[in-house]
Amino acid sequence: MTTLAQAVVVPPRWTLSLWARLFRRLTHWWLLGRYVRRFCQPLQLEGLDNLAALKGPAIFIANHTSHFDAYVVRSVLPAHLRSRTAIAAAADRWYTRKKLRAAWLSLVLNLYPVQRGGGRDALSHSEWLLNNGWSLIVFPEGTRAKKGNMEAFKYGVAILALGHNVPVVPIHLMGVANIMPPTQRRLRPAPVKVRVGAPVTFEPDTGIPEATARLQQAVQDMAGAHRPVAPEPVAAASSSDR
Repeated sequence: MTTLAQAVVVPPRWTLSLWARLFRRLTHWWLLGRYVRRFCQPLQLEGLDNLAALKGPAIFIANHTSHFDAYVVRSVLPAHLRSRTAIAAAADRWYTRKKLRAAWLSLVLNLYPVQRGGGRDALSHSEWLLNNGWSLIVFPEGTRAKKGNMEAFKYGVAILALGHNVPVVPIHLMGVANIMPPTQRRLRPAPVKVRVGAPVTFEPDTGIPEATARLQQAVQDMAGAHRPVAPEPVAAASSSDR
């Protein structure tokens, strides 16, 4: 008997259509940007100049501490990159229940499902996206960090980067967990710092474990450049306000 966690979810292609892309462009400020501005108080950005020279598809990776991470990473990308970027999301967490919510988030954020623990087959849609000129946002830990400690990166990003010869842009997020901690469903404003690193590229003969270790080190190195961000004592807002 197939369980919900084992069920194979087919990634939607309609989210890449012209009308869906136009919808996201026209509604970005209202459905995404305004919530990032509202709850990231203040939002400090560093290293956006590292995105200036990017041409063609890339993979943006970030540490993962909150479901709000996807909102922040997508929002800080320049419009010309954001418009051709899709976000990998755990199929068992977002696509096996509440189908209407999954469809809405797929439209607004351009999410697509990835089977956790699905092996190389789980990367097939990500590979298709890269082959068709789309960039990806991936959280390589595969789950939200526990107690603020970064989890070991999975091999998926390295496999994609090496197999498609695309750059990987490391991003470190600090403070987002204070907006929406893993155990809570309510949002509250908090200071957030986002640091964007220089794109990482690999020689063709680089091993997958080595590439994965380099990517994790790149994100960890940026973590050391941040000072701790403490949450501000402000009233919480319900996630249903989104």
